Amino acid sequence: MLPQRIAALFVLLVTGILFLLPAVTAAQTKQVVFIRYRIAPNYFASVVEGFKTTMATQGFQEGKNIEYIDILTRSASQDSVPDVVEAVNKYKNTADMFITCGWVSMFTRNLLKGTNVPQLFVPVLRSVALEMLPSVTQPPGTNLSGLYLMYPPEKILRMSKLILPNIKNYAYVYDSRIPADLVFKKAYEELNISDRYAINLHYIDLAGGIEKTLNNLKEKRIDAYGGIVGSFKNRHALAASNLPVITSFTLDIDSGSIGEYTHNDSTVAGLFNPFRECGMQAAEMTSEIFLGKNTIENTRPRPSRQEAFINLRNARRMDIPISFNALEVVDIVIK
Repeated sequence: MLPQRIAALFVLLVTGILFLLPAVTAAQTKQVVFIRYRIAPNYFASVVEGFKTTMATQGFQEGKNIEYIDILTRSASQDSVPDVVEAVNKYKNTADMFITCGWVSMFTRNLLKGTNVPQLFVPVLRSVALEMLPSVTQPPGTNLSGLYLMYPPEKILRMSKLILPNIKNYAYVYDSRIPADLVFKKAYEELNISDRYAINLHYIDLAGGIEKTLNNLKEKRIDAYGGIVGSFKNRHALAASNLPVITSFTLDIDSGSIGEYTHNDSTVAGLFNPFRECGMQAAEMTSEIFLGKNTIENTRPRPSRQEAFINLRNARRMDIPISFNALEVVDIVIK
């Protein structure tokens, strides 16, 4: 009789443990490590804010069942690589997810490629994503996924042609010391002839100095220019060229504040992606993984939402007439 009671108690004990196991697993604290760099103006801060806010709505409360480690590198350039390596090596054995912003994602990927630690790039340029993954339209089948930005050079040039019908020369102004600038330069170089709209492309490196850049803009008879990171950092100095800017912004901004960032400068039109929404999307992807509803291997990369704008205020100030056709292709008109 006693052995039967012991056996019955054993069965009950095992059943209880199995019943409680999912709850115990769900209650374990998750560790999320952010790695971001110092891109003006807010260093991807809204990515972090959007991520945390959305994770909280999914039941992950900071200090209770989720821990955040936020790594901010020393600069926006490649001298920050040691910071990335140090952070990955320090947390790769404890992190449940790495959230990497911008070009640091590539270096993190190299360090995590042989591990099972999930990584989401939030965000990177689409061209950067395709350097890390074979496709952004299929499940990755590996421990990497994320959000990618679409700043198609073709669309920048198409907007340039609509705004300046007689444009002949467009300059991509970049800084060869900034990885994102080099990646975007490659995207321009790989454009098909038909996607250039009969515009001659010129590449001017800010690493040679502002004075040399301004001279190149003048000597090459540039009609309009743009960039991605380096040109924005030097936009006030570049304004001495008196040329219209039609560009891509990797700014930490939302739709309501684009007018503030282009107030009374040379920016006539451009594209940007709200970073906060990237953080929110990444949180949705992460919560599904943490709750066991999905795996990183099956988490398909997502495009972030893109906004196109025209600043009529700056266009009027620069005596540039804006056609109705140009206004039709944008989402936001700043009056």
